[in-house]
Amino acid sequence: MLTNAGGADFYDLAREHSTCGSSGKKGGELGWLSRGSYYPDFESVAFVAPVGVVTRAVTQRGAHLLKVTAERFESPVAQMTVQELAELLSNDVLCEEVQFVDVREQHEMDTAALPNFRLFPLSLSEEWGPHIGTMLNPDMETVVLCHHGVRSMTMANFLCNNGFQDVKNVTGGIDAYSRGVDRNVPMY
Repeated sequence: MLTNAGGADFYDLAREHSTCGSSGKKGGELGWLSRGSYYPDFESVAFVAPVGVVTRAVTQRGAHLLKVTAERFESPVAQMTVQELAELLSNDVLCEEVQFVDVREQHEMDTAALPNFRLFPLSLSEEWGPHIGTMLNPDMETVVLCHHGVRSMTMANFLCNNGFQDVKNVTGGIDAYSRGVDRNVPMY
């Protein structure tokens, strides 16, 4: 807790002295910041400030004291809805420019599958992982699918960490596709 010489903590000082109508009333609490959601001058300080240290940022709105209390990983993976996936799959020309990756198990793909997807079971990542940069093209758009979107997010982050630039995770996986796009795709 940050205190001044008189013993007041940062929360109380922000509530008393801040001219910000929203965060001032909450003791200066902004919540989690995402890049591109605040003033660039503010972000340029906030995203390099050490955790626990009070830092000063000056923006067109004035001077700001900020204290980063924690950090969290922000994934570079974009999310793709099942409706967006259906639109993509319906266009053969676009599909030629995309590589489709399914990280489910073989028996899951045997139960329910979508066209164009190539199987890379996440459980076998020790086998294909070291060679992923030659098995797939890191410069192509890559769409990753699983049952509910969890394993595919793991794979999508793995791809980004291995130099892939344009990776999308299918939110909700094939289950959401079955429910919201094509009920002919079996649910399991």
